[in-house]
Amino acid sequence: MASSRASIKGRKDGRNVAVVPDGLSVLDSVRNSLNHMGDLINSTKHAMSEYIQIQKMNSMETLATGIAHDINSCLLVLHAETRLIMRNCCDEKTLNRVGRITRVLDDLESLVGHLNQLGPEEIAKDLLPRDVSVEVSRVLDAVSSSFSNKNIVPHVSTTSMPLPVLLCQGDMWRILNNLLRNAQEAMPDGGDLLIGTFRRQVDSEYCRKHGNARTGTFAVITVTDHGKGIPPDMLDKIIDPLFTTKTDGQLKGRHGWGLAVVYALTRRRGGGIDVSSQVGQGTTFEVFLPLYTHEEPEQQ
Repeated sequence: MASSRASIKGRKDGRNVAVVPDGLSVLDSVRNSLNHMGDLINSTKHAMSEYIQIQKMNSMETLATGIAHDINSCLLVLHAETRLIMRNCCDEKTLNRVGRITRVLDDLESLVGHLNQLGPEEIAKDLLPRDVSVEVSRVLDAVSSSFSNKNIVPHVSTTSMPLPVLLCQGDMWRILNNLLRNAQEAMPDGGDLLIGTFRRQVDSEYCRKHGNARTGTFAVITVTDHGKGIPPDMLDKIIDPLFTTKTDGQLKGRHGWGLAVVYALTRRRGGGIDVSSQVGQGTTFEVFLPLYTHEEPEQQ
């Protein structure tokens, strides 16, 4: 980088004169300084946004655990009582009413399931190295029929390189299935859905632009839809539990838990999520999971 400071040079007659660099050198120095300052500001914004998100999720996880425990205790009693009534009652009208109550209790059980997935003390059963591409293929095989029913054409590109990461049985189902359902809802008229896996080395430059990301080698899962996209003012909110852009008629039993579960589970496995979107063009989710190196991933 050219220096913008004046230097002193001697003349043949013994006098010293100040030599000032040309204007272009000064402008280049100022421009570089401003660019560096802009990068620092953006990095600070990303880091602050991620920190706030982590604090919100920590609070939500603690709250979710307590609520799930209390609701589950009540459900055990209610289920026992309804089964007793249905076994001993012969009145059809009463049985129909109890049936409606049972369906509500089933919905509450589903809610408890979502809350438990958010909880910080989820038991890590069968936490073993599993190949990401293999796990992704298994999930896609299970949900493939849902694509054709909604005129969605999946395009899958998985790397041939091994991508071992520490996962529990069912982790990839919860991560990918929630992302796929989110993508399907973003394309009500159908379209192309891109799904891929690859290996990425995250360096300090990437971390500087993505807040609390950390350096290392990661397996990355990408899901790209060609829906309407997410407005910039909503990008920081989409992972919040219970946040949704759907109207009451579009919810169909879903209340904004999916991406919160993906975020909580990915962070619990030492990874992270990056979201990019353009209104009118679509959205890309990138899930980063640290490659297994015979050591458990650092928990954030």
